[in-house]
Formats: sequence, structure tokens, C-alpha cells
Amino acid sequence: MKKIRQRIKVNTKFTLILFVFTLCFTCLFGKVIYLKTVHGESYEEAARNQQINRYDITTVGNRGAILDRNNQVLALSTAIYNVVLDPLVLADVSEEEQEKTLTTLCQYFEELDYAELKGYITKDSQSGEIGLPTHWKYLVKGIERTVKEELEALSLQGVVYEQTSKRTYPLEALACHVIGFTRGDTKWGLENQYNDVMTGTNGRSFIVYNGSNSVTYESYAPQDGDTIITTLDYMIQQYAEEVVAETAAKWPSQNVAALVMNPNTGEIYAMANSGTYDLNDPSVPAALEDDPTFAEKWEAMSSEEQMNYMNSIWKNFCISSTFEPGSIFKPITVAAAYEEGVIKETDTFYCAGHYLVEDTDIACHLTSGHGTLNVEGIMAQSCNPGVIQIAQKLGLEKFYQYFRDFGFGEQTGIDLPYEASAASLIHEYAAMGPVELATYSFGQTFNSTAIQILDAFAALINGGNLMRPYVVSQIVDSDGNIVVENSPEVKRTVISQKTSDFIRNALKGTVEYGTAKKIKVAGYSIGCKTGTAEQGSRSVNDQWALTYMAYFPVENPQYLVLTVIYLPEDYADGVQSPAEMTKKLIESIIKYKNLEPTEAVDDDSAVAEGSVQMADYTGSSLYEIIGDLDSKDLTYQVVGSGNTIVNQVPKGGSSIERGSEVILYVEKSEEESGMMPVPNVIGKTYAQASAELEDAGFSVATDGDPSGVVTSQEPRYGLSVAKGTEIVLKMEAAEEQTQDASTE
Repeated sequence: MKKIRQRIKVNTKFTLILFVFTLCFTCLFGKVIYLKTVHGESYEEAARNQQINRYDITTVGNRGAILDRNNQVLALSTAIYNVVLDPLVLADVSEEEQEKTLTTLCQYFEELDYAELKGYITKDSQSGEIGLPTHWKYLVKGIERTVKEELEALSLQGVVYEQTSKRTYPLEALACHVIGFTRGDTKWGLENQYNDVMTGTNGRSFIVYNGSNSVTYESYAPQDGDTIITTLDYMIQQYAEEVVAETAAKWPSQNVAALVMNPNTGEIYAMANSGTYDLNDPSVPAALEDDPTFAEKWEAMSSEEQMNYMNSIWKNFCISSTFEPGSIFKPITVAAAYEEGVIKETDTFYCAGHYLVEDTDIACHLTSGHGTLNVEGIMAQSCNPGVIQIAQKLGLEKFYQYFRDFGFGEQTGIDLPYEASAASLIHEYAAMGPVELATYSFGQTFNSTAIQILDAFAALINGGNLMRPYVVSQIVDSDGNIVVENSPEVKRTVISQKTSDFIRNALKGTVEYGTAKKIKVAGYSIGCKTGTAEQGSRSVNDQWALTYMAYFPVENPQYLVLTVIYLPEDYADGVQSPAEMTKKLIESIIKYKNLEPTEAVDDDSAVAEGSVQMADYTGSSLYEIIGDLDSKDLTYQVVGSGNTIVNQVPKGGSSIERGSEVILYVEKSEEESGMMPVPNVIGKTYAQASAELEDAGFSVATDGDPSGVVTSQEPRYGLSVAKGTEIVLKMEAAEEQTQDASTE
């Protein structure tokens, strides 16, 4: 009996244990079924996402380029790469492969620490996890394509190369106030205005799963942004910046500026301000290098003060700053009166050196008086009393109507950001009286921007049309298709052709016998109006804006030039003047564009000692004439694309000094379709030169020290050759160049 009870007790325990085990197994199995049924898809999706995240790589599309009217690159984006480590992948390969990857990376990039990298993939003895259990760790950012390709060839395990983009400005500070830059949320100039069209679309490489849960790799290529082609001519822009820099150095001023415009179309050829900066490093003031004392001032500034200073440097004076234009406005008053028929060419007015308007005595710049002047003479001699009398004949109502019609108090509509209207700095009609009419008539007591007065003046000489000035002529997609094309736009007609012809011809007198005699260029007809305008409060002395508005040729103006010296230091009447910079800029354009003389000029055909006789290269191939240029110690600049020379400056038969630059205008022949001009990479490092050439579609080979700089290239710069052509770069170390230079 006792044994039976023991047996029953054992069986009961066993049954209980079996029951508990069955119950646990059933619960566990039920839990699995539940998870599979209810959450299975979400867990599988999470697992797939882990795999997708491991291989989800974004490829940045390049930002569209900015070109000048001759296809000279002003801004360019190139592909660069970030080096990324996948510690989870690297930890799974052999120790030999791990060692190869880590040591190679440290050899290429000095900033990497071997011990730190090793720690990423070292397993913890207790948890078994590696030091950095992730699929994505940035190691180095912004390496060049050549370095990336070298590393790829080594087949390093656990290394990914993420493509991104780098914005560069090959001409550095040239046209910096027009081009602008982009740094995060900060954008200026064209980079701001056309940001949406230039921004590319990113590509992506990732894993997807089909219906049977098998892995499929998919990839979407990035789409580059659109390229914008500007109306700027980088040669004219360069000339403008040169005269601005020279004038600013000679006469320190708050700002010095120069603009060049086609008065018939509104196209801006050049827009230059003083205070330039390197677009590649816009946050560093140029004065840190140019002015030894500035570094101390900069360090003493607060962050806010430094930002305010940089904003003043980045600001485009020509469109965002206002000033009283002064006497360059006078022809507008004359044109309005002539258009209304209240004056005619033969009318005369008397200047006694001052003129009383109500109880205000207004002086002329010639305090002794000009005496009797006709209408042309009033403009040529810049006579205040004469133009006041003309305005009085016109009357306030008509004057104000023309003042507004010529665009003062409104934006011009130029395609650049931050244009000022100056609307708050002009009087409403109801606030105008006889004194305001008088001062407005010669460009005082109201403000305008440089682009406003330039645009208004263009209407005076182009037949009477107020144009919309513009800086971008075309927008081109990555396939070369024109998606937007800007054309000249007439906002309104403000005066007749007859009035325009009168003003255009009359202002030639300013250069022939008036206030602009210093800008006369032998053989060329130039019209001009000068201005010397007080600024701001009249109780503050020596606040002046000095201006020249010149155009040529008078018979059919193609170039309208405005030069400004704004608030020069220690101003002295007759000392500071834009005359020199204006004349030099005009002469540079005449030479560059090979403009024919419009007037008789003495011909001195004697060849000076040290000079050479220019050959006539028109119709020849660049290949044929480069040797001749070398033999005469002449450098060259190529404008256009192709190898057939269609024009040249200077012309054949001219006498020029050895070492001078010859400008060659080229076009493509039918046989040269698809060819591309070879960029000039002389003076650049191998990385810089190869990136520029490869981006243009060429291959690269080197001869010499690849750690040096390019001293020559073959084929030569400017020649148009087929894409894929190998460009051989001769490289020399910097030390060798210095030694060579010291022996010359």
C-alpha cells in the first residue's frame, strides 16, 4: 500500500512537470505564431530596412555652372567624395584584409589614427560587440576623384565613397559681387537669384526586395542643375575691376565702382565694386592679407561686428546702395523739356554763377558764371543755373512725370537680389516746390542706385526706350538644351527718337570742349556727362560722389560706361576724378573689341625699337599661328570656341611691343563639330589641373614631377580638340621654378 502511494506520488509529479513543460512550450509556440501572424510583416520590414540602411547611399547632383557670354567658366561644381567606413563589414573579413584597409587609410590620410580605427572593429570580450557597431562612419570628407579612384583600385574592405559636390570659382574674386556665393543658408548674387534652377537632383543607390523577398540593387543617377550663361564679358569685367582697384588705391573712398552696359539691349557687360573678396573663401576678408594692421582690428571685433563688416563687403554697391547722382542727371531734364517743345537747340540761357529760387541762392560750380550758353553748352559745361531755368520752363508737373517715367523711385527689375528702389529717398509730388524742382533738375536732394541712373541714361541715347537691365541671357540644362532665353525687354518709351538723337549728339560736346576733355581718345567719338554731387547733410563737409557717364561710338552707341568714386577721403575739388579710370576702361574696350576709328587720326607707321609687326591671322588656324606668336614673344587670349581665327586685336600690320597679349576670336568649322577648347591649366597643381581637364572631357598624362605645378601643356590652351584627347602636362617642382626665375 505504501509502495502504491509512492508510485502515485511520483506519477503525479511527473505529470505536473510534463504539464508545465507542455504549457510553456504551447505558450512559446503560441507567441511565435502570434508574432508571425500579427507583427511578422513589420518585423520583416524592419529587417529589410536594416539591410537597406546599410546600402542606402545618396549621390549629390552637381550644381549648375555659371559662364560668361564667351563660355568662360565663372563658377563650377565638381564631384568630390567622402570616405566612409563600415565597421560591421570590416569586422567580418579576415585580419589580413582588416590590416590592409586600416594601414592604407592611415597612409593616405595623416589625420586618421590607426589605434582609433582599430578600436572601431575590436570585439568586447564579454558582450562580443565591436567598438563601433554601425554601418556608417565618416572618416575623411572632400577628397578629389583621382584619390578616390586610387583607393578603389586597392579594393579596400568596408570602405564606401560617398559622392558629393564642391563649388569652385576659377577666377577667384572676378565679378564676385555679381556671381555671389552659397554657404549653407547664406546666398548672394546670381547664386541666390538662380539657386532653384542651378540646384541639382540627388541620386541614390539602395536595396529593394521583390515579391519573393530576394534582394535587388537599384540605383538612380544624380541630375546636374542647369547652367546659366551670363551677359558678362569676363575681359571687360577684368578691365573694369582693374581700373576700380587702381582708383581705390590712389584715392581711398567708401566705394569705387564701374559698370558697362549695352544701352540698346540692357545687357550688363561688367559690374565692378571695390572691396572684392575671393569667392572660394568668402568669409575671410582680403584686408587680412593686404593690410598688416587690419588683422589686429579684425581680432578685436565681436562676432556681430565681423558679420556686419563681411555683409558690407558682400553687398553689391551698384544695385543696393543709393546716392545723389548729381549732374549726370541733367540731360534727363533737358530731354524732357526738349520732348515737350518748351526749348529748342538754339535757345540760350544766362549763368551769373548763381541763381535765386525763392529765398534760396543756388550756386554754379563756376562761381564767376558761364555767361550765355545754348542748350548743348549747358550740358557740356554742367551749368546749374542753365538747367534750373530749363526745368522752370518745363514746369513741376511735367518734370515729375518724366522723373518717374525714367524709372526713379522704382526698381529696374535687374535679375540680381537685394536691388534698392530708393523710393523712400525721393519726394512725393505734393512735397515738391520751386526749390525742389531746381535741385532735382541737376540731380541733387534725391537718391538713386547706380543701376537706376545707368538704365535711365541708356534711354537718352538708344532712341528713348527704358530697358530692363539683365545679367543672365540663357539657362541651359545638363543636356545642353536651352530652357530659358532672356531677350531685351522695353519697359516703356520715355522720349522720341528725335529727342534721343539730339541728346546723344549734343553730349559729344562735353568731351570736345566741356568738362570731360580728359577722356578724349584720338579717332573715336565719345559722348559724356560728368557729375560732382554733394551727399547727405549739407552741414557735413566733403561728402561727395564723383561720376562719369560715357558712351561710344556716338553715332551708334554700343557701350555705356558709368564710373563712380563715392565719398573719397580728403576730397579736394579738381584732384579726385573718375576721368582717368573712365578713359582707361574705354581704351581697353576699344582695343579688346577691335573697334574701328570713327574719326580721322594721324597715322604713325614707324615701328618702335623692341616692337614687332603684327601679322594678319584672320582665316588661319590656331595650330598654324601659335609658333609665330611664340617667335615674337607674344602671349594670346582666345575668345570663342573653335580653331578658325575670324578676328584679332591688334589688327594685322599694327606695331606692338614684344610680350604684349594678342586677342584671337575663333569659330568652329563644320569639321570641328563636337570639339571642345582646351582649358588653360598652367600654374595649377596636378589635382587642380586634372580635375578641370577631366570635367571638360579630356584625359590627362604627366611629364615631370607630379607634386609640382603645370609649366606647359600639349595640346596648347585655347585649341579645340576632340573630347577624350590626352592632354600632356609638363610638371615642375616649385623650387625649380623659383631657381629658373632667379637666373632670368
